Amino acid sequence: MKKSENTNKKARRTGRGIRLAAILAAILMLLACALACGEEDLINTLVDVETPTPAFIPTQVPSPTPELTHTPEPEQTPELSEEPSEEPTEEPTEEPTTDLPILTPTPEPSPTATPVPASTTASMMFVGDLMCLSMQQRGALSQANNGLQYDFRPSFEYVRYILNRADCAVGNLETALSPSAPYSTELYQFENGMPNLNGPQLYLMGVKYAGFDALVMANNHCLDAGVLGIEETLTAVENYGFKHTGLFRSETERRFVMLDVKGIKVALLSYSEFFNYRESLVADRPYMINKYSEEKVRRDVASAKAAGAELVVAYNHWGAENTHEPTWAVRQHAQQMANAGVDVILGSHSHAVQPSVWLTASDGRRVLCVYSMGNFISSMDGQMANDTFITEIRISRENGRVRVAEEYYYPVKVFTSLEGKWFVGVPTKEIWMPFVQYELDQAHERIMQVIMSER
Repeated sequence: MKKSENTNKKARRTGRGIRLAAILAAILMLLACALACGEEDLINTLVDVETPTPAFIPTQVPSPTPELTHTPEPEQTPELSEEPSEEPTEEPTEEPTTDLPILTPTPEPSPTATPVPASTTASMMFVGDLMCLSMQQRGALSQANNGLQYDFRPSFEYVRYILNRADCAVGNLETALSPSAPYSTELYQFENGMPNLNGPQLYLMGVKYAGFDALVMANNHCLDAGVLGIEETLTAVENYGFKHTGLFRSETERRFVMLDVKGIKVALLSYSEFFNYRESLVADRPYMINKYSEEKVRRDVASAKAAGAELVVAYNHWGAENTHEPTWAVRQHAQQMANAGVDVILGSHSHAVQPSVWLTASDGRRVLCVYSMGNFISSMDGQMANDTFITEIRISRENGRVRVAEEYYYPVKVFTSLEGKWFVGVPTKEIWMPFVQYELDQAHERIMQVIMSER
């Protein structure tokens, strides 16, 4: 009996197992067919059937195999290309990144090389004081013709052949040229005993004839005709086509003139250390004159170089009169000018020639300094006052740098009268004049000895 019951129980269990296996097999067959046919609704329906959950639900379309010959393995996480984080996956949040975006660099244009100015050489010549004293005016009046009231050209008849060889010639105009004020022939001196230097504007015809291109105008006689005299003199100088500096109409004018000397930019500056006690005439407009100070020179040189100056030349009207020896103050101020950036220093006022030297500036530059070139043309008495010379510098630009390559000196003697001409400058070696050659030779030796006395 018991054996029969046990057999029946075993048969029932076996039957249930067979039925369950058949159901599972049927479900799996239906799932496979549904997936193969894309029947998504059937899959959802079958998943909702309250039956044992299969161990693996595919997330990708399987290969079309209609039967499964083995029980699927438990669900696994699909393999990723990167190692999964050990921390739970969170919704990504946008955070600032320190990484710069990868940009395709824009190719920079090839730098354009700054062109180096072409190498060149040029000649500049300089003289001392171009005076127009009363006796000179009378001489010009006596030799005038062709409708001119004054003719100063004969004074420059012999020196013009030297000056015209220069690419640029510069002189110190030491006189006012104001028709509104008395000429020197009418008013010889002022109440303070200082001589009056004011003459006719036709004086500039002679200066132009001589070959001058530019004039410096800061000196102790520039105020002899007052403010109006400065304005009238400037107008006349401009009408004759001269470049100029040292006197100014307005405060905004730059304190130098830029000269183009065969393509070389040369800045020309002009200062004076005294004005014959007449500075009060421009007390309300001190900018009209240019009184020397080291600070001014530094400022003006910096301004000139900022404007493109390749060489800086400066005149200074300074020192004691009637001496071949520069004063201590002159030497000190010359060194100041060199240290401030001036490349060539030229002096006037002493009515006598003085040495030419080479100074060493604080930055190591070699600076040519001619302390005084004397009176270039005047009617002053005495041998000292009538010895003068022309300074020539040959400037060169090589590899973009301009320097003084050579220096030359042409001694000149001024004769009170010569061949019917009044107050005539004659080069000592350039012209052969038998009847005055001895005087020219003597003057040559005197002048050169002073020029080279400190070499």
